[in-house]
Amino acid sequence: MTKLKLMEQKYYDFMNDIAKDDLLEGLLGYGMFADKIPPIFTSLPLYNFCKSTGYTWTSKKDFSSISYESIRNISVPRILSIPHPAAYVNLCKYLHDIWPYLQKHFFEKTKDQSFKVSRVHLRKMKDTKELFEMNYTNGFKDGYPETDISIGARYIVKADISNCFPSIYTHAISWALVGLTEAKANQTDRSKWYYKIDYYTRAMKDNETHGILIGPHSSNLISEIILCAVDNELTSKYKYTRHIDDYTCFASSNQEAEEFLLSLSTTLKTYGLALNHKKTEIISLPAPSDKSWKTVLNNIQLQDTISISELKRYLDTAIELSKSNENIAVLKYAIKVLSKKTFSDKVKDYYFKRIHHLIIIYPYLLPLIEENVIKPLDIENERIKSLSDDILEDGIKYRRYAAINYALYFALKFKFKLIETDFIGMSKKCEDCVFMVLSFLYDKINNPDNIEQYKEIALKLQADIIDMDKYWLFIYEVLTKDELLDHQYKALKNGRVTFIKTI
Repeated sequence: MTKLKLMEQKYYDFMNDIAKDDLLEGLLGYGMFADKIPPIFTSLPLYNFCKSTGYTWTSKKDFSSISYESIRNISVPRILSIPHPAAYVNLCKYLHDIWPYLQKHFFEKTKDQSFKVSRVHLRKMKDTKELFEMNYTNGFKDGYPETDISIGARYIVKADISNCFPSIYTHAISWALVGLTEAKANQTDRSKWYYKIDYYTRAMKDNETHGILIGPHSSNLISEIILCAVDNELTSKYKYTRHIDDYTCFASSNQEAEEFLLSLSTTLKTYGLALNHKKTEIISLPAPSDKSWKTVLNNIQLQDTISISELKRYLDTAIELSKSNENIAVLKYAIKVLSKKTFSDKVKDYYFKRIHHLIIIYPYLLPLIEENVIKPLDIENERIKSLSDDILEDGIKYRRYAAINYALYFALKFKFKLIETDFIGMSKKCEDCVFMVLSFLYDKINNPDNIEQYKEIALKLQADIIDMDKYWLFIYEVLTKDELLDHQYKALKNGRVTFIKTI
């Protein structure tokens, strides 16, 4: 076996870099809203309020969460969640309190790794207090183990966990932390610290034992507790990396590849998880990298000040590669590369028209557009409005609320009116809480006569003890302190807590 290079930083080093207070601020202040949701929401005022007052939510009830359908490049949307603030405050505070125990867990489960197996996890990042970003890498600290562990390999194994976050069994958190024997022996002792992390995780999701929320950054930490324990059972025998729930293993023989899949499947089962057999494959080496499309794009020479012919060739190639690879990451990568280029007015005009066209076809590009097109190219409001109107019309036609939400967000951010739309009527019929909040904010500026109708909707939802948690953000932002029934909501209002950014 080829000796592996020492990695620059161990997994547990990344965890030890995070102080308890940094963990609380990162999770509670910056990790409540998923980055696929229009970036008009914030939990920083909630964190600041809790920090300054020592506030803890005293309710013992379990909470539902807000569901949000994120647009994907496949027909099935991904359901993201916005946790109830009570459940999220309590979980984040408890994770803060037991952080030394969790740091010890990560040390014990990863100390023998010759390279960092898990590639996507909580970490301190430059120029931000956020602790999690899906595609963040630091080559100096993370290293590049794939090149080393591929030496001597004749096969590569691709595998992932079936429906990972929704399948996580919350009792398995304790199993991973202290072992199955101790966890089961003390399963009725609610004073145990590992029981409480299970309890607060369940409280985020109606006390359900199956599934953790997709969206809040706390869920990545919870999943890593279990998946690092799985890694601990496998890394002494197999050479692989893991990107959350995606595994890439390098094997010297087909037999070793099969053994890895069997070992992985068996170990996952002990924690109530299973492999997604539809996405499992063993590939004979050498084989093109699954990122070979990136090489093709990088081989296209682009000047710092790009011409129309260069831009057209680059975009056409990216679209072709995206289709042939069935991978939206190609177009996302291309847009990010182009965001660093300089455009003449003529080229900018051409580029934005292409982007306008692409977004209507591929609305899952919307979360990238503000930071990678609108801002760097300084796109005029008139053109953003034209794009937003088309997004709105298309979204209404196909009932894509996630796209409509971006049209509303752009209208709020860049201060223009959208084409005439009955947002209050739509709010009365739909079940998308984020849309309802954005519609309220938009009509508050552009159709203030509708505000009383939004209040009526919020009051009706507040009276529904079964579903009110699923609309907590709408209820909280629409109603005044005196109209709110929950005394802890009133306390937040007194503290001037809002979940809406000033934009």
